[in-house]
Amino acid sequence: MQIAAYVRVSTDDQNENRQMRAIRQKYNGEETSNQIEWFCDLGESGASTSRQEYQRLREHVAEYDVVVAHELDRLGRSFADLAGFVEDLREKGIDIDLVNQPIGTVGEDDWMAEMMLNMMMVFADAERKMIRSRVQEGIDAAIADGKRVGRPPFGYTVEDGFLQQIPAEYVRAQTFIREVRKGREKHATAAFFEIPESAVQSVLARAEANYDVPFDNDQWRLERAKVSAGEKDLPPLDGQSEHPPAPTRRPEQ
Repeated sequence: MQIAAYVRVSTDDQNENRQMRAIRQKYNGEETSNQIEWFCDLGESGASTSRQEYQRLREHVAEYDVVVAHELDRLGRSFADLAGFVEDLREKGIDIDLVNQPIGTVGEDDWMAEMMLNMMMVFADAERKMIRSRVQEGIDAAIADGKRVGRPPFGYTVEDGFLQQIPAEYVRAQTFIREVRKGREKHATAAFFEIPESAVQSVLARAEANYDVPFDNDQWRLERAKVSAGEKDLPPLDGQSEHPPAPTRRPEQ
């Protein structure tokens, strides 16, 4: 099998070798011909979804048969982000295995591991509802202060006076934010993910509050400068050029 093994330690005094040893013991025995590629984020917090190796894993995950990690919290601590990752794996027919926990999809009869994975999805749904609640609280506070509240954010609708996520749009917004953070041009990337041009600035300005994905415009400018200078190479989005002809509009800020 082609195996993507993810390892993360959050501080310098943690040792990644323990995680790697457990993975090797299960997948690199004498009677196997598995090929393991390592993705290692050292000194990185699990709360951050901008980890370099984690993002590289997500971009190239279709090349592997199974994603392996030591424990669930090595992959991350946001259930919403983890659920999106697992759903992506399922769509691509890729297994997941947590070698130190009874969670995963490897093995036809491992019903308990599958059940645990489904329980994780329940927690993920609860986290998504908390995100919606935070957004709704912000709108309620604005109304209480006499501020005008317009249309709901992209990826949301209003039902019975409450914000509700539109799942397909919400996930597109999250993916759009992650791709722009790499230094991609904002409006061309928005067009690729079918984000209305009128919503681009609001999506990025409220990225963490509305979509649970942090975005720093100053950091984006640095990454964008690297791309423009040829110091950083970004793969095209499904064949699209990273430098498409610029439409007529004011420069991005």
